[in-house]
Amino acid sequence: MALTNAALLKAISEDRALASSMMFPHRHPQASPAFHVEVMDLWRSVDEFAMIEAFREGAKSTLSEEFLLLEAAFGNFGYCLIIGETYTKACQRLEAIKFEASRNMKLQSLFGRLKAAGRLWNEHQIELPNGVLLEAHGWEEELRGFKWHDLRPDRAYLDDIENKERVKDAAAVNASMNKLYLELMPAMDKVKGKIRFTQTPLAEDCLVTRLRDNPDWTTRRFPICNGDIDDPATESLWPDRYPMEWIRKKRDEMERAGQLRGFMQEYMLEAIGTQDKPFEEDHIRECALDPAPWLPKVVITDPARTTDVKKSDRTGRVVVSRLGTRIFVHDSSGEYWKPDEIIDDAFKSSGRHGNASVAIEKNSLDEWLLQPMRAEMLRRGTTLVLRALSAPQDRDKVQFIMGLQPFFQAGDIVLVGGRGAHPKLVSEILNFPSGKRDILNALAYVQRVFAGIPVYEDFGEWNLTSEYEPTQQNPLALAFNASGTETTAALVCIEGQRAVIVADWVSPVPPKDAVPDIAQLVRAAFPRARITAWLPADVVDQSDRMPIVPALRAANMHPMRGAYINISRGALSPLIRTEAKGRRLLLVDRDGATHTLNAMAGGYVFPMDRSGNKGSLPETGPHRTLIEGLEAAIQVIGSQRADVLPEGVNMGTNPQGVSYLTTLPRR
Repeated sequence: MALTNAALLKAISEDRALASSMMFPHRHPQASPAFHVEVMDLWRSVDEFAMIEAFREGAKSTLSEEFLLLEAAFGNFGYCLIIGETYTKACQRLEAIKFEASRNMKLQSLFGRLKAAGRLWNEHQIELPNGVLLEAHGWEEELRGFKWHDLRPDRAYLDDIENKERVKDAAAVNASMNKLYLELMPAMDKVKGKIRFTQTPLAEDCLVTRLRDNPDWTTRRFPICNGDIDDPATESLWPDRYPMEWIRKKRDEMERAGQLRGFMQEYMLEAIGTQDKPFEEDHIRECALDPAPWLPKVVITDPARTTDVKKSDRTGRVVVSRLGTRIFVHDSSGEYWKPDEIIDDAFKSSGRHGNASVAIEKNSLDEWLLQPMRAEMLRRGTTLVLRALSAPQDRDKVQFIMGLQPFFQAGDIVLVGGRGAHPKLVSEILNFPSGKRDILNALAYVQRVFAGIPVYEDFGEWNLTSEYEPTQQNPLALAFNASGTETTAALVCIEGQRAVIVADWVSPVPPKDAVPDIAQLVRAAFPRARITAWLPADVVDQSDRMPIVPALRAANMHPMRGAYINISRGALSPLIRTEAKGRRLLLVDRDGATHTLNAMAGGYVFPMDRSGNKGSLPETGPHRTLIEGLEAAIQVIGSQRADVLPEGVNMGTNPQGVSYLTTLPRR
C-alpha cells in the first residue's frame, strides 16, 4: 500500500491538473476543459510573477484553492499569503481551503490528518502538520513586515483584488501599483518568492492591463470563447459547462439589459475605459407625458438591406420632435424588417403621430426602397412627406453617433414615456460603442432633420386651436398649389382680419384626380358656405401648361389670382405675431390641418450649407408646396382686408378661366 501511495503521490506531484481532478472530483461536476491544464501549469511554473485572466465563473479561484492546498500538503512552500479584495473575501477563500483540508478523505489517505492539535487554525490562518502556514489578508491592509518563525512569505496569491473604486482613475491604479511593488514585493522571500495573480479586467487602465504588457510578468488570457460570438466556427473554451448556445443567449440577455459592455469585459476580457463610454446612465432623461403634444413629429428610419438576424443590422427607427434645443423621442424600435414591412411601418408611424414627415437614410437605397414607397403612396392615396437623408461620408457610424454626446450630456435627449417605452434604445445607449447601434444611428440624424431655419420662427402653441367650426357668415378660401409630385390645398376661414386654417390636403395624385376629391369633401362638409379657390400668380400665369387650372375649372371652381410666390413669402408673419381679442390673427386647427402645423412648426425651412449660410429658397417638398399656396392666397386676401369676398360680390372669368372682380352686374 505504501508503494501504491508513493506512486500516486509522485503522479499527482508531477501533474497538478490530474491531481486536481483526482483529489477534488466533487468540485468538478463538468469535465475540466483544456485551459484548466494550462492554468495549473502556469501556477506550478518557475516564473516569479504570473497573472491569469479568465472569464467570470471560469473556475480560476477554484483551481487556485486546490493548487495551494496541494502545494501546502507537499510542503512546496513554507508561508503563503492569500490576499483578497477585502479581508472578509480573503478569509472566505481560506475557509474553502480549510474545509477541504479537514474533510477531504482522499487527501487524508495520502497526507494524513491535515488539521492537527497544537497548530494554528483560526479565521485567517491555518497551519498544517508539516509547518506550512496559509494566511489571509485584505488588499486594503498595509502589506509590510510579514514573517512566520524565520520565514518570509514565499508564495502570494492575489485573488481579484481590484474593484471599481480601485480602477476609477489613473491615480487609483497607481496606488495599487505602488502597493504591489513597494509593499508586497519587498515583503516576499528574495530567493523563493512567487506571486500569482488572478483577475478579470475592470477598466481600460487597471493592474491587469498594465501587467499584461509588462515583460517581467508571464500572463495568459482565457476568454469564454475563441472568436466572434456569432461566428459559427467559434468554439467555447468550456463547452461542457458553457456551450455556444448559452454564451449567445447570455450575451443577448445582457445586451437587452444595457449591459453588453459588462459582458464583453467579464466574459470576453475586453477592458473598456470610461473614455470609451460616451453615454452614461445619468445621461438618460425621461418624462411620462409629451410636454408639447402640438409639436410636429418626424419619423426617422435607418433601413437595413438584409434581414439575417445573426449577421445583418436592424432597421432602426425613432419618432422625434424638437422644442428649442430639446429632442423628444416619442417612439423607437429596432427590427429585422423586410422592405415591405419598412414601408408599412412608415405609413403607420406617420399616421399615428399626426401625419409626421418621414426622413429615411437613402444611401444605395433609392430604387430599392424609395421608389416602392412612392408607388405605395399612389396605391393608398396617402402622401408621406418624404425626406431622403444621405449617410455621412466623412466619418464612420460610431463617429456620427458621437455627435449626440453633447445633447445627452446636456440632458437634451428626452425619452417620452420613460425607459420602459424604449427598452432597445436604452440598451443601445448604455452598450455603445459595443453591440448594435441602429436605433442610435437613426437618432443621430436629428442633427440633419432639424437643421435649417424655419421660415416662421414666431409660430408657436399660441397659433393653435382645436375643433374649430366655421360659421356660415364667414367665407372660406381654398388655397391650392401643385408641383410635379403632389397637389396641395389649405381650407382657410376668413374672420375679418383673422385667418383660421381649418383643414389641409397633400395628395400624391395629379390635380385632375386630386382636385375633384378635395372639392367634393369641402362641399360635403360645408354645403352652404361661400367658397373661393386660389392659386399663386406664378401658376395662373402659366395656366396653359399647369394642369391644376383646368382641373379646377372642371370642378366648377374658377381660381382667384393670388400673389406671386416670391413676393408673398413671409406674408403670414404679421398674422402669426399679432393678437386681437385674446387670439392671434393666424390660427391652425391642430386636428384638421396637421400638414400645415407640421410645416409651420419646422417643415417649411431655409436650408443651411456646411458654412452656416442660409439658403435663399426653402427646402423643396410637400410642406413648401402647401405653404406657398397658402401664402399667395393670404397675401391678397389680407391686402383687401377680406372685403374681396363680401356677400353679392360680382365675379367674372377671363378666357383662361381665371376669376376676377368686376363692377359689371351679373345676369
